[in-house]
Amino acid sequence: MLLVSLLVLTVNTAEAGSGYGQYVSGELVCKMEPGFSIDSIYSLFGTAVQGHLNQIGCHLLRTPSGQNPDSLATIINNLDIVSYCRPNYYFSTPEGLQRSSPFADQQGVGDFSLQSAAIDVQLADAHTLSTGAGVKIGVIDGGINPGHPEFASYAGRIISRWDYIDSDSLPNDEPGGIGSGHGTLVAGILRLVAPDADIYVYRVLDTAGRGDGFSVAAAILMAIDDDCQVINLSLGMVGVHDAVDEALRLSRRYGILVVAAAGNDSSSSGAIFPYPASRDFCVSVLALDSVQQKADFSNYGVKSDICAPGTSIYGPFLDSSYVWWSGTSFAAPFVSGLAALLYSVQPKLTREQADDIISQTAINIDAYNPEYIGLLGSGLINPVSAIVMARTVSSGDVNSDGATDIADLTELSAYFFGGGVPVSVWADANRDGSIDISDVTVLVERLLENGVFNETDR
Repeated sequence: MLLVSLLVLTVNTAEAGSGYGQYVSGELVCKMEPGFSIDSIYSLFGTAVQGHLNQIGCHLLRTPSGQNPDSLATIINNLDIVSYCRPNYYFSTPEGLQRSSPFADQQGVGDFSLQSAAIDVQLADAHTLSTGAGVKIGVIDGGINPGHPEFASYAGRIISRWDYIDSDSLPNDEPGGIGSGHGTLVAGILRLVAPDADIYVYRVLDTAGRGDGFSVAAAILMAIDDDCQVINLSLGMVGVHDAVDEALRLSRRYGILVVAAAGNDSSSSGAIFPYPASRDFCVSVLALDSVQQKADFSNYGVKSDICAPGTSIYGPFLDSSYVWWSGTSFAAPFVSGLAALLYSVQPKLTREQADDIISQTAINIDAYNPEYIGLLGSGLINPVSAIVMARTVSSGDVNSDGATDIADLTELSAYFFGGGVPVSVWADANRDGSIDISDVTVLVERLLENGVFNETDR
């Protein structure tokens, strides 16, 4: 499932380009084993500390002038006192690699809210049930154009957090490169899907659509501190970035649903764009075209979780313009937005339960994709059905039939005492993130009290 990091360790250039296998010149990302100080690395190799991520104990180091970061990282990484040490690898947008370009709506003929993607997933009907109010979504991307007319009615719901490119508190999308406008369109899609959610903006990608992993990890950690319930990552790299991986694991422990673009290489091997969509703790999103077929560019395969519209997606861009743009980057926010719709109607949903609802309610698209059966995840997102399920299924509803009763207790008891089949995430009756014997106790107590959950228990 995962590519070994040796794939990226073989490249030692930091020149401009796709960003894959490349790293920031002169920077290392390093974590010490417990009980050891980063000062030891300074004493041995003359490195200097540039940054520190306290939540995960990771340091950003500057190498001595003229030292090859790749070679030095390998030496340091082999020390027993070091947990890991790697060059500070770059992340990029998949569209940058694919050389996908936005098409400007110069004639003003597009319709943001009534575009085909919105109709295909019945967003208008979904919004009669939920609009995402009260939910925070972290967008870790290329920033946003906050002055775009499409966001005028969204005042107060777009929260600028930090610009890791310019080191200031104005994470604005800037013109001038192939990555310009990317973050604005991603945020626009979130507004399309979850119009009343709060969007927290963290800029980690420059105008070329590229940014370093240490900054991506820092942004994830800030989103955790900001209590974001959903994080959208329309970016990636080859291999695994250790600091980002630790930040993502921490986000899982905090119950945050992380949604990641699957990449635009039309590959099932993950040789180009596997990470972080390749990780089990991320929801990997594939792109479909307007007739529910796999978009010709979209990755697919074993680590494919869900599909969403991803071709000719229409939305806000730079200045006051609108564009059409295709890519898994723009499929991902459809899923992030859907998660916000679910959390809005059922705030006590766990990360696993939200993921399970999105998967269970998806529309099977095998008939439209005979060449990719079993390789497109659960199918196309179905917001209306997902919201209905979130409103009716409660923790403790083991068999997911919309009612919590003796049948659920029987199934859960069989699982623990009779060798029954594994139960669903809804068996987590006490919502502590694990399914164990304590859930049987909680379920018995609630059934004795009420027979079913009270509305306030859902």
